[in-house]
Amino acid sequence: MGSKENNQWRVFKGSNEQWLEILKKYPEVTYLSDNEWANHLNNFGWKSLRIIKANQKKDSETLLQGFVKFFPFSTAFVWIPGGIIGNYENLNGLQQEIRKILKIRFCIIRVRFPQKYNISYEIELLKNNWVRPIVALSSNLKVFLKLNSIQMLKGNFSRSWFRSLKKSCKSDIKIIEIKSPNIISGLYKEMQNNKGLRQKDIYSGKQCKSIMDAFGKNLLIFGAQDKFNKICSIRAVIIRGNKLNDIFAATNNLGRLYFASHLILYKVFEKGIDLGCIEYDLSNVEPERSLGVYNFKKGTGGEIIQTLGEFEWTNSIALKLLLNLYCRFK
Repeated sequence: MGSKENNQWRVFKGSNEQWLEILKKYPEVTYLSDNEWANHLNNFGWKSLRIIKANQKKDSETLLQGFVKFFPFSTAFVWIPGGIIGNYENLNGLQQEIRKILKIRFCIIRVRFPQKYNISYEIELLKNNWVRPIVALSSNLKVFLKLNSIQMLKGNFSRSWFRSLKKSCKSDIKIIEIKSPNIISGLYKEMQNNKGLRQKDIYSGKQCKSIMDAFGKNLLIFGAQDKFNKICSIRAVIIRGNKLNDIFAATNNLGRLYFASHLILYKVFEKGIDLGCIEYDLSNVEPERSLGVYNFKKGTGGEIIQTLGEFEWTNSIALKLLLNLYCRFK
C-alpha cells in the first residue's frame, strides 16, 4: 500500500522552507517555482498549487508549482511558468490528478519549461498527451551569460556593444538604485506609447510594487539618471543563490540616445560578480519580433540556447481556441 501511495501525485502540504529544500536538488529551477513568485501572483487572484510525485523506490521525484484561476461552468486555467521539475518519466496521470484536486470538469494547463531543450524530455511529454500550443506566450530562445570576471566579460563583448558602452560612459548619465515602482511602470508606459509594446510585455505600478515587496533585498534595480535628474532607463534582476535573473528592463527615447541600457547592464555585471554570482539569465529573445533586443543581449557574448519551451493540455477544444486566441492578441 505504501508503494502505491508513493507512486501517486499528491498536493504538497509542507512549509515554504521544506519546499525550498526540495527545490535545491534541481539546478534547472528558477525563481518562478519559489515562494516569492507565488506571493506575487496571489496578489492578482491566482491560487497556488504545489504537486509532487515520488517513484516507488523514493529515489526520484517530479514536482511543480502552478497557479490557478477558476471560471464559471466548472472550468479552470492552470499556468505553470517554472515548468515541471525532476524526473519526466513520472508524468503519467498528472493532468487528471490536477482536475481531481481542483474539482473541475474542464481544464486547460499551460507549462513553460526554462531548461535547455532535450529531445527525450519532449518525447516523454508527447507520450503523456502534452502538445505544443498554437500560440506561445514567449520565445523558446534564451541568453545565458557566465559571470567570470569583468575583464573576461569585456573581452567577449561585440565591437558594436563595446562602442555603445564607451559612448554611454562618456555621456551625462549616472547609475543609481531605484526604489519606486512608479518609476519602472512609468517607463514601461512610455515604451508602450512610443513602441507599441503588447500588454504582456509591460508591468503596471501595482505589478512592480508586488514583485518588489515579494523579493525584497533579492531584487536589484538600477536606473540611468540624466542631467535633469530624470530616469531614462532601468534594469532589474532577481538574485537567486549565485544566479541573476532578468525581470524588468525599459528604456525611453532619451535613454536609447545615451545608450543607457549598456551602462546599466555593465553595472549589473559588476554588482553580480561582487556578490559572487556566476551566471546571468538574460531571459527570452525573439529575433523575429525584436531584433534590437536580440542583438543587444547577444552582443554581451552570452550563449543563446533553445529551451524546452511551452506545452499545453486540455480536455476542451473551446478552451484551447480561446486561450490561443488570447495569447495572439495579448
